[in-house]
Amino acid sequence: MIIAHSNTTTEPEFNRVAPEGVSIHAARVPVGARTLEGYSNKDEHLESAVKLLSDINAKAFAYACTGVNMVAGDEGDIAQARRIIELTGRPAVPTSIALVEALTAFEARRIVLATVLPPDLNEITAAYWRTCGFEVLGIGGMNLGGPRRPAEPLSSVPISSVGLQTPAVVYNMARSVYDARADAVVVINANLRSIEIAAQFERDFGIPFISSGIATMWATLQAAGVRQPVAGFGRLLEEQPQLRWIRMPRP
Repeated sequence: MIIAHSNTTTEPEFNRVAPEGVSIHAARVPVGARTLEGYSNKDEHLESAVKLLSDINAKAFAYACTGVNMVAGDEGDIAQARRIIELTGRPAVPTSIALVEALTAFEARRIVLATVLPPDLNEITAAYWRTCGFEVLGIGGMNLGGPRRPAEPLSSVPISSVGLQTPAVVYNMARSVYDARADAVVVINANLRSIEIAAQFERDFGIPFISSGIATMWATLQAAGVRQPVAGFGRLLEEQPQLRWIRMPRP
């Protein structure tokens, strides 16, 4: 998988959820501030990261940088997937596409979105989902956008505040946007810790809880030919609905 350089969540969550016999390997790409400029034009680093991972003969490649995927637009994330396929010959799973596929698997059309983005990026995010055919009933969460704080080598000052948010904070973010009309809640950012509270949220509110991390895990495992149910982390991983390849290009 390819993740943002400041991501501290995706690797441990993937390794915690992966069924026996599945190994997870990562390369990182630099991602700037949570701004339009910071999320734009990052594909220049994608190719080198993919090439670094190619020698291990992985079964599938995830591109777990949701902001970069969505800012690229509804055609840009497909182009990202196709470029990975060209380089590897293997399935490619941008997180934005994984989220769409997960919602499609649950036949969810009306959604609410929880993000850590500033208002201008929330507008772009909502527009992405509408273009993909979803009705966005609401979008909100926490604004953790803007420049990252500089960090000296081995400094105690974090480069990203997103990965420091507790699962309880993520639960409250999702609760804050909940709408009884929604078919699902979508939590956007692969660096948010979500697996611990997914099942509890679904019990409390009765709708699927789909996060960037959970959707990417599910779609990447299925793209690699793994459909083993994983209990305790929400319906998507436990029920393992069939990946339909509606939006995700096939190799």
